[in-house]
Amino acid sequence: MHTATIFDIKRFAVHDGPGIRTTVFFKGCPLHCWWCHNPESQGREPVTVDIEWMVDGRSIPARRTYGEKMETTTLMQLILRDRHYYEESGGGVTFSGGEPMMQADALLELLQECRKAGLHTTVDTCGY
Repeated sequence: MHTATIFDIKRFAVHDGPGIRTTVFFKGCPLHCWWCHNPESQGREPVTVDIEWMVDGRSIPARRTYGEKMETTTLMQLILRDRHYYEESGGGVTFSGGEPMMQADALLELLQECRKAGLHTTVDTCGY
């Protein structure tokens, strides 16, 4: 069992591969591209930032943490929740980021577990 640093999990994604999918966004990327769609994913570790929320027309200071350390067994439990949707739509799981290959041990374990479960997988990588 490995631990991965994840910054988001999108259930019912339809733009990251065929069918209905769960997209798991890994934290950390070596490129730091200025056009990155997920700049909050670039650093390797979780980070807490100050933000403002609008509540009843008022700006309220708040904090948000990007990134969470999760065990691969916990991630697989979350992924398998939507197995029925994957099977019915020809979907599966997409591992994205950041750069999932920067956490190769955790990614490999997840890919192996998905294969055992018969799930279609896609890895969105910069080639790291």
